[in-house]
Amino acid sequence: MYMPTPGGLTGAPRRMLTLARELKGQGVSVCVASDAGSEVLIAAREQGIDSIELDPVGGLKTRGADVFRRGGLFRVWLLVLLLLQNLRVFRVARKAGADVVWLRGSKGVLFAGAGCLLARKPVVWDVDYELPSVGLVRRLHRFGLWLASAVVFQYRQAPETIFGRDLASRYQRKFNSIIPGIELDRLPANTKVQSSGQSLPGKPAMILQVGTVCDRKNQCFTADVLAKVRELAPELDFEWHIAGGLGDEAYVKKARELVSAKGLTPVTRFLGWRDDVVALMSTADLLIMPSRDEGVPNTVQEAMCMGIPVLVSDAGGLAEVVDREVTGWVRPLDSPEDWAADVVSCFSEPARTERIRTSASRYALQNFGTEVWGKRYLSILRDVLPGSV
Repeated sequence: MYMPTPGGLTGAPRRMLTLARELKGQGVSVCVASDAGSEVLIAAREQGIDSIELDPVGGLKTRGADVFRRGGLFRVWLLVLLLLQNLRVFRVARKAGADVVWLRGSKGVLFAGAGCLLARKPVVWDVDYELPSVGLVRRLHRFGLWLASAVVFQYRQAPETIFGRDLASRYQRKFNSIIPGIELDRLPANTKVQSSGQSLPGKPAMILQVGTVCDRKNQCFTADVLAKVRELAPELDFEWHIAGGLGDEAYVKKARELVSAKGLTPVTRFLGWRDDVVALMSTADLLIMPSRDEGVPNTVQEAMCMGIPVLVSDAGGLAEVVDREVTGWVRPLDSPEDWAADVVSCFSEPARTERIRTSASRYALQNFGTEVWGKRYLSILRDVLPGSV
């Protein structure tokens, strides 16, 4: 399992490690490859999972989407580095005796796809959030779909959403939709269900938003929503806590200015990147996620398990894991007023909210465990390598 430039042990890196541990528990020999000194490699070793240090070559250590966004001479240099990087993957895959290589996203294909092809190793391609399928990314998508023996998505509509109808229909036979599992045993299950479901007297309700402060996570929309909440229910005392990296300076500036213009500065907390999101959620009264694009976020699954109400957009896989007004609230991004009405409803109709909390927690415990996830993945591996797994 290979993931370059993983960053901290959150989101996709943590999910990969959880899958590795689950597959190992089901009898699969697993080895995690990533950057030397990365949190995911350190955690893999601590958990007794085999690991390989596989550093990106030179300038390929650039994180995120930046590697796709440069031009000119950098593109020529990039091609040389990518050739060296894929040759390194080729050698590592052959030396490790891998039967199959797991890659994630376009970056996985970019850094290792050609190396896997040279090594004649089948690829399982796990596709989560993707950049728009144009230009270089489109070429990587075409190559990844051609290369992979199996492609795994988090929700049913992902292939057409990410690749478009024509390209998705061409490779449909390779597609598998699996809702990712979460580590239920690390969560304080039913936290809110077991409580009164309301903030302590005299304490403001805590509305939590988790995710990098950026246009995709759409914090500016939340500011519009909460300004409308103040108009609808001026008596509602709340705080808005935003847990996420502040790397997109232009968007952070825009968000702060909007918060100020809406008069929300006294109740808004920009917390920055946090590694204690579960602890934060245990104090939250509502998780809000108006993302423009999304897979199936750990945070939403964990909140549902803990009995924390969720209000999410209908983007990506969110609408496939949250059942409107049964396990949470789901809205299109067309009306801050409608979102505000749902926020007010969450706090003004406690009996209804309690039913939603309970239903969400029950659904999460039944459907979001890692065992089901691991078994589905194991079935895919058996299809890719009959008789070897």
